[in-house]
Amino acid sequence: MVYNPEFQLSSLLSEMIKVFSKHHFNDLEEKLKIIANDNHVIPSQKEIARRDFIPNLEYSLDNITGEMVTFADYIDRLSGQVQWHQASRGIPEFFEGGYSFSVIIGDSGLVPSRNIRMGLYIQNQNVDYPSHAHEAEEFYLILSGHGSWQIGNSWYDVIPGRIFHHKPGESHRMITESEPLLGIWIWTGLIEGRYWFIGHEDIDCPINLEPTSQNE
Repeated sequence: MVYNPEFQLSSLLSEMIKVFSKHHFNDLEEKLKIIANDNHVIPSQKEIARRDFIPNLEYSLDNITGEMVTFADYIDRLSGQVQWHQASRGIPEFFEGGYSFSVIIGDSGLVPSRNIRMGLYIQNQNVDYPSHAHEAEEFYLILSGHGSWQIGNSWYDVIPGRIFHHKPGESHRMITESEPLLGIWIWTGLIEGRYWFIGHEDIDCPINLEPTSQNE
């Protein structure tokens, strides 16, 4: 793959704002506009992460189609710039893991921010991410893949282009079957707040980061 010498983050954010504006997430739009207006440029790195070490990444990128195809080039380029992590919550009796994520915007991301975190998320096939909640407000924009998504007591089909919104403290569960899913995730509000599994609210579950990026 040939990488351009730099990446204009505002271009990706502008496309995201168009999608979120259709659902009237006004507060989120304003936060994204502030970052977009700063015109952050992400320079290409001398060493690009070997993406074959990230489960399902190439497959998920190749399947960004339909109405989400406008994101394909942005996500393809960013996926080789970010630091990927294979994540769990350090509580294997609740959840053994099965997903990878990266941070584009945030304290450990390519663009620093204390008010918002945004990155890429891949959930492997045949993974049940059990019901959990956190103090941060959360959004997912699905780019490719299918599955089932539970918010509170309601279930939804996962399809590309769908947005899932979790209010602070609202329980949610994500299930994949025969194929992985790829999305953009966003945290706002109490991004340093608590995270817990439903039924075990008394146990704090800080994220356990295990870098998976390897360099050529």
